[in-house]
Amino acid sequence: MGVVKGIFAFCCLLSIAPLFGQSHFSLSVDNDLYFATDYYYSSGIFISYGKQIKKDSSSAERLFSKVELGQLIYTPKKRYATEIEALDYPFSGYLFVRYQKEKVQLDRQGYQYAAELGISGAASLAEPMQNLYHEWVLQLRPLSWTAAMPQELHWGIRGAYFRTFSLGKNLAFVPDLSAALSTHQTKGAARLGLILGTTAKMPFHFSPLLRYQKGWGVYLGWKQQYLLHDFPLEGSVFNDNSLFTLVPNRARNLWELGAVWHNQDWKLQGTFFSASKDTPLQRHPRHRYLNISISKFF
Repeated sequence: MGVVKGIFAFCCLLSIAPLFGQSHFSLSVDNDLYFATDYYYSSGIFISYGKQIKKDSSSAERLFSKVELGQLIYTPKKRYATEIEALDYPFSGYLFVRYQKEKVQLDRQGYQYAAELGISGAASLAEPMQNLYHEWVLQLRPLSWTAAMPQELHWGIRGAYFRTFSLGKNLAFVPDLSAALSTHQTKGAARLGLILGTTAKMPFHFSPLLRYQKGWGVYLGWKQQYLLHDFPLEGSVFNDNSLFTLVPNRARNLWELGAVWHNQDWKLQGTFFSASKDTPLQRHPRHRYLNISISKFF
């Protein structure tokens, strides 16, 4: 939810963008409403500013930085339920700011590392933003937000590494590894991906500035992850303040299918996700959602 506010903020950022050098502003939205559903991982909105801070022509090495503001929203299948017994997923919101650096060498391999600070509960603004969208845009009554996850301060660090293996002029195999150590989610993941197109064979989730030219691409990926801790389901590791928690599925997988188009001014990207169950109690075996991202280059 919060799509309207996200678009407004994105337009405000665009108005001051000419003050910066080679950089980008990006708006990225995850939502499952495209498939007439509104539960589990229900919404994610991310606004970011990134720039290239170093380019070494002798070693073909590039260094990027990015600041991102994001909000995540999780809801149960029965989103109007007022009794805990009817819930198959906790209501939860998370608001965070993240600073990330990224290094890419020879357009063949690269890594990211980041630090984030966030907050869950009422201060995440998830409940008012979601209900505002439901009432004003969808013309629906407010969700109950029964026994929502409590307000907690969160911190975390994360990293990722990728390497490209060319399979032809416009085809590449791009595996990557990632990990996060956080009070919100601690996890490790491995992804296998195929990219077809003139995208310089870079992973879709790395800096948009890697595609600072005209081109297109199609991506198919599979991601396997293992979660040691998942606050949206099991609450804090430091206290028992959560009114409703569930046992999570530690091992999860995700299918990804995406497409991207870009030129020297813009990048448009869409990615379909099909996720396995986060917890055994979920009423559906898989959850589908769509990401739509737009980036403006300067």
